[in-house]
Amino acid sequence: MPFFKRGNDEQREARQDAAAEQLASLEALERGGLPLRAQQRLAAAGAGFTSDLSVDEFALLGAIGVRPVTQVMGSSIYHVGWQQQPGAWGMQMGGLSQELTVISEAWNTARRRAFDRLEQEAKLVGADAVVGVQLTTGRHDFAVGAIEYVAIGTAVRIDGFPQAERPVVTDLSGQDFWKLWRSGERPIGVVGASTVHYVVAGWATQQAQSGFAASWVNQELKDFTRGVYDARETALGRLTQEARQIGATGVVGVSIDHSVEQREARGSSGRTDLLVTFHTLGTAIGPSASAGRPLEPSPRLDLSYDTRQPHVLGGTG
Repeated sequence: MPFFKRGNDEQREARQDAAAEQLASLEALERGGLPLRAQQRLAAAGAGFTSDLSVDEFALLGAIGVRPVTQVMGSSIYHVGWQQQPGAWGMQMGGLSQELTVISEAWNTARRRAFDRLEQEAKLVGADAVVGVQLTTGRHDFAVGAIEYVAIGTAVRIDGFPQAERPVVTDLSGQDFWKLWRSGERPIGVVGASTVHYVVAGWATQQAQSGFAASWVNQELKDFTRGVYDARETALGRLTQEARQIGATGVVGVSIDHSVEQREARGSSGRTDLLVTFHTLGTAIGPSASAGRPLEPSPRLDLSYDTRQPHVLGGTG
């Protein structure tokens, strides 16, 4: 009997320790921090390294004294609150393009928290920068009404890099980071913005979609075109504003993830509206370290267009 009692006591203590660890992790996440296991793994980093760098990236970075430390990650699964769906009452709102501010703010908050945690992991291992960041966004069946934002990259130390309080986070590949470094430009950090717009189909658009001449005449759906432009300008405007706030002279490596989704209007109108989502991300650069004129970047736009991906409307009414 003492043998079995000792086993039960050990199991009870293990369960208590696990519960205490989970509670401490939840409290850390509530403060915007990292779970305990992530902190413990990073504290033990140094014996070897893991990275998402390709062999070419690893070799190029090594040529300029950039050494990988470990792979780092930031993640946030965020619940989307209730969002009223525009255009649900009658035709007087036809042609309206309106931002769904609750959903947009959810995406932006999730992104900021994910990158904050990525930066915290890099800081714990004494990294100077994070390169090769890869992003995953979406939703899951196990969390209804929630969105997910995950950023994974490689924390690196740079020979001769000036000591800074915070590591520099970039979404540049190893090759692009090397080119930027060789050009004498200084990366400051990642900037980004997300926006979700709801476009109500006006009368002309409805007729073009389902009217008598719909299958006979080529014609532009102007309401939807304008809605896409509105969403893009909102996202790029916020990205530019964020870059200015941190003193950037420009943004390079800008990527735009663009998706649209048809939505059936509520009520008896039978109208088909459009949901437009834009995610933008890029690396802000500061004043040039060289004696040349300030950089005037022409961002490379990596357009990703997908009409199949559904997006959360977080309990629209």
